Amino acid sequence: MSLTVAFPLFEDAEELDLVGPWEALALARDYGQQEVTLLTVASGFDPVRMRGGLRVVPDHSFASAPPADAIIVPGGPGARDEAIAGPAAAWLAERRETPVIASVCTGSFVLAQAGLLDGKSATTHHSRLDQLRERYPTVRVMRGLRIVDNGNILTAGGVTAGIDLGLHLVGRYFGKNLQNRIADVMEYPPDRQLS
Repeated sequence: MSLTVAFPLFEDAEELDLVGPWEALALARDYGQQEVTLLTVASGFDPVRMRGGLRVVPDHSFASAPPADAIIVPGGPGARDEAIAGPAAAWLAERRETPVIASVCTGSFVLAQAGLLDGKSATTHHSRLDQLRERYPTVRVMRGLRIVDNGNILTAGGVTAGIDLGLHLVGRYFGKNLQNRIADVMEYPPDRQLS
């Protein structure tokens, strides 16, 4: 199976929200010998400064990005700012037919801004659950869950839940055996419940 996963970027996105699921999927490629293509997209090709100062050079612009099988949106302060995340939200709205669209942490705000969470269950960082509910009242905000899986739309809780999301997608696409192998390679806590 061939899998292309796009990660939209914007200023002040959280680094670990990007690299947590990226690493799980990259390890599925490397250890599972799966055909996985990972790419970043943004408004343009200038480096994007993430929340902690890391600069990431996008592989594609929103206009030039190829079709993807999955899109994973990171969170961070930029995700909660509708002006900063607006171009990513507009791109998501155009790509709403992508088979899987997911978010990590407050990336759920970008999905909600794009209209993708209307009437759906979702989660976000525990400190932002009330803000998500207040800003987007059509979203059924769920507490205490690291991943909410609506089939084609998934949301993950804060920061490290992005690793859970990445492993969840490895299991979905490539099976439990590879999911467990990648969790072991990542030295993921053995008592962690993987979906």
